[in-house]
Amino acid sequence: MGVLMINQLERLVSKEKLSHAYLFEGTLRDDLKQQALEFAARILCQDEQCESRVRQHNYADFYWLETDEQTIKKEMIEDVLHRMNQKPVERTHKVYVIVDFDKVTVQGENSILKFLEEPPANTIALLLTTKSGDILPTIHSRCQHIIIHSASTYEEMLKLDIHADIAATLSALSFSTDEAQEWIQDKLFEELRRALLKWADQIQKDPQMGLIQLVDLLNEANERESQLLILDMLQLYFQDMIYLKIGRETHTSYPDHQIKLKQLSEHISLQTLTQWIDTTQKAKQKLLQYVSPMLVMEQIAIEIAKG
Repeated sequence: MGVLMINQLERLVSKEKLSHAYLFEGTLRDDLKQQALEFAARILCQDEQCESRVRQHNYADFYWLETDEQTIKKEMIEDVLHRMNQKPVERTHKVYVIVDFDKVTVQGENSILKFLEEPPANTIALLLTTKSGDILPTIHSRCQHIIIHSASTYEEMLKLDIHADIAATLSALSFSTDEAQEWIQDKLFEELRRALLKWADQIQKDPQMGLIQLVDLLNEANERESQLLILDMLQLYFQDMIYLKIGRETHTSYPDHQIKLKQLSEHISLQTLTQWIDTTQKAKQKLLQYVSPMLVMEQIAIEIAKG
């Protein structure tokens, strides 16, 4: 399980600030399933015996929906929701996992949307997808996003002659090789990446200048798709700072920027970095709800300026 995920989860559990829904995005289905299972075990358990039961799908407050059918029908979703509306039996929380959430029918999405808007107390959804673009924006906006990086995708990108530093970022963003090539060729990915790194460095060194340079950043990211992307890249930027603080240099998404990130991270606590990641995730939810991109980015900048 990724160090960042453990760090975030343990902080949220300790402060009782778990979100009611998480959307796991990645390119490899099996990796998503493994990470979700570990995540659920940490939410539900405090000992190894309990974690073992969750991994074996033998825990009353844990429900796993996975099907070989082409779609996940409304009836399947309603069965999950019926189970989740019942009170926990084992401890305090209930967790449900839906694999291939992008296969849920429109009727099923509408059913779960109502549930996400008014979830029962201590009930947590883990929604897994390799095709996040097929999921309704209203679902996205009600979930915390967790991106799962798969090493094999990185290796495939190298075979396509994508530069190793760029491939590290693209694979950390859970892009498929086809998506990676499209972004590089048609959507100016490298320019966006460069602009984001420049701004993220600046806002920490000189918050006032960083606020001014938001205009330049949003001139580069002048479409909704690219604005969502820079928020994902900013989350990876803070994640790299955490990895460098704990000595996990081989896990970074910006290997060419490690020296600068290490210098900056020396003056910032792990708790603060985790808070910045939380702020970035909430900012993405606001952007999905059509809040002004400038306002969203200004709120991030103000949070970072607090230190």
